[in-house]
Amino acid sequence: MKTLILLALGAGLAGTPAYAGLDYEEDGLTEAVVSTETAKNGDEEEEQPMIQENDADLADFVTDYIKKDIELKGAFFIEDRASKRIMKLELAGVEKKTSEAEGGAKKLAASLKDAAGKKYTVVFYMHNGPWGGLDIFKIELKAEKAKPAKK
Repeated sequence: MKTLILLALGAGLAGTPAYAGLDYEEDGLTEAVVSTETAKNGDEEEEQPMIQENDADLADFVTDYIKKDIELKGAFFIEDRASKRIMKLELAGVEKKTSEAEGGAKKLAASLKDAAGKKYTVVFYMHNGPWGGLDIFKIELKAEKAKPAKK
């Protein structure tokens, strides 16, 4: 064991890399490409690109998101900030048309219902994610309009 350690240290001190015997092209390997560009200046801001998917793709994306959430948790949970309670909802439908939100984001409304069948509107805000795909960055429960009091 000491002999192996001494040989490894000797090879390292001699300046000979341990992989010197490898022939990259013969073994089907390529050499790593090293970038010589300098790092971007931290003061520069990258502008968020606009979403280029069509409305049908965005509606499918939100539908899949809701269905996967229901599959994982058993229901779509969202907080009603007015009553400070968590609501357990099921998917009723998703609008087919998106609208613009600030900063180049898109928003899409979905209709969800509770166990009693009462429907709620939930708005999903989307933009391009840092990895190139879509990202839902905000989910908002629309406040219900107050019904006029009966006389």
